[in-house]
Amino acid sequence: MKIKNIIFTISCSVILISCFKEKYNEPSQVIPVAGLTANVTISNLKTAGHSPDLLLIGDTLITSTDTIINPVIQGTVNSTDESGNIYKTLYIQDNTGGIQIAIDKTNLYNTYKIGQKVFVKLSGLYLGYYGGAIQIGYIYGNTPDPVSIGRIPDVFVNAHVFCDSLPGAAPIPLDRSINSLSGNDVSMLVKLHNVHFQDVDSVFSTSIATTDRTVIDSSGATMVLRNSNYANFRNELLPSGQGNLVGVYSEYNGTKQLYIRDLNDLQNWVLDTMKTLINESFTSSLGTFTQYSVLGNEVWVNSSFGSETFAKMSGYVSGNYFANEDWLISKPLNLDNYTYETLSFRTAMKYGTAGDGTLKIYTSSNYSGTGDPNLATWNEITTATLSTGNYTFTSSGNIDLSGVIGTNVYLAFKYSCGTTGVPTWEVTSIKLKAKPN
Repeated sequence: MKIKNIIFTISCSVILISCFKEKYNEPSQVIPVAGLTANVTISNLKTAGHSPDLLLIGDTLITSTDTIINPVIQGTVNSTDESGNIYKTLYIQDNTGGIQIAIDKTNLYNTYKIGQKVFVKLSGLYLGYYGGAIQIGYIYGNTPDPVSIGRIPDVFVNAHVFCDSLPGAAPIPLDRSINSLSGNDVSMLVKLHNVHFQDVDSVFSTSIATTDRTVIDSSGATMVLRNSNYANFRNELLPSGQGNLVGVYSEYNGTKQLYIRDLNDLQNWVLDTMKTLINESFTSSLGTFTQYSVLGNEVWVNSSFGSETFAKMSGYVSGNYFANEDWLISKPLNLDNYTYETLSFRTAMKYGTAGDGTLKIYTSSNYSGTGDPNLATWNEITTATLSTGNYTFTSSGNIDLSGVIGTNVYLAFKYSCGTTGVPTWEVTSIKLKAKPN
């Protein structure tokens, strides 16, 4: 029995050793090959969709420069839906432009990673507009009378969109300022330098719906940052300070918009250690400011136009011009607790003359907080840059208030006009920052 056990043990050992020595081949990597050749650029394709109507892309596509048989475009994926901020949309670009492809499918990042080259067979798909931005998609509405562009059904995607080779380098973002962004940049990856957020310490998005946040660059120009309530960074807070912002550029009915792919698109961000004493954009009221009317029935009011919100004052009413003197006054500030105080704001004006003195900015350390401000002593701020007209919002620049002292300091915007040359003034993005002692 002992001999049999020994023989059995040796046999098992040999079998185990044989198993350990056996080599297994690793599965080979499947490299996709589209087998297609692009015969139309993205830019040229977009010229074919020259109207807001849907355009069925057939076997022959007529562009602005050529007639294309069996049209195919090639592009590189410049974004991802992995974070949840981009939804059922594939953005691709070539060296001529970018375009979005609406696809009725989630988790596209599993197949179409950033840097993936793709070919799109266009025949049978549609070009159309959503909010003024052109995209490739399918019918959304009643056939055969489609009313708008929709997503390509999932079952059709593999017959039209083909990966080619393994993902390569991500597209290099285009360096842009907010004012230089144009329709040619739509659906392209762009980088904005030295920008900051208006709504510092607010979450990127509410839990209820996609939320717009305002991005401001060093010139004072603004645009919308679109944040989905399904983004995995929704609850993160918008940081203070400034840095570079990368994202996919879009437009919606003329409003400039940016979609970041995830928080890595906030680059070289330098947090602001200054304390914000005033941060007012008059989103729904006059906020922390109050108005006082010395002359005339017209007063400062909260108003808006497009995505801009502001305090507005005018002596013009229903075709008539009225003399007015009206003050927009801040809450009291104890500036003795701070140093390096810096003020900035933006103004827009129309129907007046640049430099006519109808809007002036003051500080006071002896205003009572109520009643006629003319009973107090006010010091005019003369270094601010104001709008020159045509409702063009203009940044004041950074105004040094470090010389202003007092435990009860007020900031005020004074509007005054006669019955001729009556302007309308708008004020927003008022910020006062300082370093605590």
